[in-house]
Formats: sequence, structure tokens, C-alpha cells
Amino acid sequence: MAVDKPLAMLILPPVYDFAFFDLFLKPYGLLKIGKWLLDGGWDCTFINSLDYKDEFSIARIKTPLRQSNGTGKIFRQFVQPPFPENISSLKRSFARYGICEESLRIKIAAKKPDVILISTFMTYWYMGVSEVVKICREIWPDVPVIAGGIYATLLPQHCKNVVMSDYVAEGEAWDFLNNFFKQHLLPVCAHEGGKFLMDNSVWEDAAVVRLNDGCPMKCTYCASKKFSPFSLGCHKTVFDQLIYLNKKYGTTNFAFYDDALLFKKEEVFLPLLEHIISSNIKFNFYLPNALHIDYLDSETILMMKKAGFKEIRLGFESSDPGFHSRNGKKYNADTFPSVIENLRSNGFYGNNVVIYMLAGLPGQYAEEARETVRYLKNFDVRISVSEYSPVPGSALWEESVKKSIYPIDEDPLYHNNSIFPMSWERFSYKDMQDIKAFAKAR
Repeated sequence: MAVDKPLAMLILPPVYDFAFFDLFLKPYGLLKIGKWLLDGGWDCTFINSLDYKDEFSIARIKTPLRQSNGTGKIFRQFVQPPFPENISSLKRSFARYGICEESLRIKIAAKKPDVILISTFMTYWYMGVSEVVKICREIWPDVPVIAGGIYATLLPQHCKNVVMSDYVAEGEAWDFLNNFFKQHLLPVCAHEGGKFLMDNSVWEDAAVVRLNDGCPMKCTYCASKKFSPFSLGCHKTVFDQLIYLNKKYGTTNFAFYDDALLFKKEEVFLPLLEHIISSNIKFNFYLPNALHIDYLDSETILMMKKAGFKEIRLGFESSDPGFHSRNGKKYNADTFPSVIENLRSNGFYGNNVVIYMLAGLPGQYAEEARETVRYLKNFDVRISVSEYSPVPGSALWEESVKKSIYPIDEDPLYHNNSIFPMSWERFSYKDMQDIKAFAKAR
């Protein structure tokens, strides 16, 4: 007689924020765990609260506008902002992004699982995680709920006390989950996570891949070291993923999730490009995370163009040398103009080159950010002003706590860069809006 397999319910929660655009936001880690569980003798069901194709929600909410590359808007329902009136006076609408709650409840109630795994992203998105935990408790009060991912790792105590998941998996979840399975007499899986991702139609319009894990850089505003040490990946494994998803779902749009895609590129990234070019398959590649400028030479740019990269995003951060000496040197300023020229000569220019600059760090002057915009306007590129969000566990966290006008150490909602938590007399909220408008102006 066949024995029923235990069932794991994997949930990607909705998002509560002032604005949200799906720039290749996919449940990469969650569905990697899903594949690991399937290989270990489990059944899995995946509930995607950001499913823009959910028919139940389409019938009740305006269909979100999507783009051909698999990015776009998500179902939106306006809600009361969870902030005091002095922040609400910013006069920005606050909303819940995702399938409607009734649809979410129906999906959760469809079949009783043995364990529920909830993925988390930004620390200030925890309201969506709280909603899912609450619903799961109402429907399946005796099923253990485990939260993992970015928010759970950076603020595990807040996740336990406020979101109130039964368990919190910090960092890489493999060992935690196996220990939990042993304690609850559930099947233990292979020690390391699988190489592939769980099959799901979420990969059809656009999929994500990761070549390397972690980041070798030590920028003060980042806490990537909290998640996993840097390690080079396998170009053949990633290429096999591309081919599999292309054959199974017809997927042609892929985004790289790497924080350091070009680091030691001769060992993994360039060989991957050679595989892709030789395949003669028409892929479209995107880079939601920026590349390191100093690693981008003419040969690499040419190969990326041939492989099907549609845009290049670069981590520039600031034109001020002092910024980089304080926060982590990411590039040599003298090489930047030549990199831009190499990009142009290979067909990357205008809106196809996005330069990330970082503004609103603790104690930063508005004039420094304005000067960065002025410098970048000398080039035919698109300037993206990334507003600083305080990250627990980063080198800048303690300074941010001291200088923030809000209690960022008490409630992660105040980490949201939309409310500009590091505003001060030399860099106001209005300064930030003016700088963003200056960057967009042609």
C-alpha cells in the first residue's frame, strides 16, 4: 500500500507598500527549497500571492498592466497607511499588492499541509507575512508555520514577536528544516539544496537564475553576508536551467539574481555566455541587480550583447570619492567613461544603460547626490536614484539608528525608503524629490 507523502505548503505573501513594481520579483529561494523537498520525498503546493494571472482576483480587481519582458504591475487595493499622521502627511497612497484575500484564503484552505513555509523579502514588507500567518492560524491552527528569507534572517526576534510565526529559519534554511523534520518525524532531505528550481508556471513569462551565491564586497549599506558566504557557481548547471525552462514553458526572459555576477567572470560567467551563444536560442537577459563597473571590459560587453542581454545596470552609487572610501570602493572613477563608451559601441546606450546611484545615507548632504546626477548627465544613460533603506546587520545600521528621525530599531515599517528615514536639515524629503526629478529630466 502506498504511503501518503507529507505535504509542504509554500507561500509567497502579498506586499504592503506605497508603490510596487514587479521587476523580476520571483520566489527563487522558496522554490529552490520546494525542489529540495520534492527530491526528499515530499509533496509541495505553492501559493503565489503576487500572481498577476489569478482569475479570482481578475474578476474583482482591475487587471494589472504587464510588459512583454515579464515585469509589470500587480493587483492593488488601497488600504489605510499604518503610519502616524506626521508621516501620512507625505500624501502618498498606501496599498496592498497581491491577489485578493478571499482568493488567498481559498488556496490555503484547499488541502491541509504538514508544514507551512513562508518566504520573506524586505524588512518593511512584514505586514504581508503577518497577514499570511494569521490566515494560516485561522484555517490550520495545528500546522507549524516557518518563516524564512531576508526579513526573517535580519530581524528574527521581530518575526517571532510581531509576525508570530511558530519558527524562524535564519540564513540558509537546509539545516534548520532538516532538524525540524527530525524532531517532528518527517522525511529528512539531502543535506544541501538542490541545483534546480521547483516546476511552476511562475517561470513562464520570466524566470530568474543565480550563477554565484553571496557577494565578496563589504559595502557598509548591505548585509548580504548574513545570508550566505560568497561562492562561485556552475555555468553548466545554470545553462541547463535555461534550456529546461525554455523547452518546458517556452521561457525566453531571464533575470540574473547575482550580487556579483562578474566576479571571477573567466571561471563561470564567460563560459556560460559561450554556452548561450553557441546554443543559437534567442534569450532575453536582464539585470535587476547592478554589475560591478571595474569588471566590465569590452570583451565581456560584446559577449553579453551576443548572448541576448537587453540592458546593462551598473552600481555607480556616487561621483564623490569620499563616498567610496567610507562605504566600500566598487569601481575606479577613471575607468567609468571608457566603460560607458564600450557599452555604446556595442549597442548599449540611452534607456538600455541604467546607472544606480545611492542617496539618503546617514549624514549625507543633498548636494553630493545632486553633483552625482550632474556628473551622470554627461553620459547618455538612464539615472536611477536608489533611496537608502536602513538594513539591520549592515555596517551602517547603528549609525542609521542614531541619526534616523524615526524609531527604525523598533518597527521595520520605518525602514521604507519612501518615507526617507534619514532625512535631516542638509538633506530633506523635498531635496530627495527634487533630486529624483532632476535625474529623470532630459
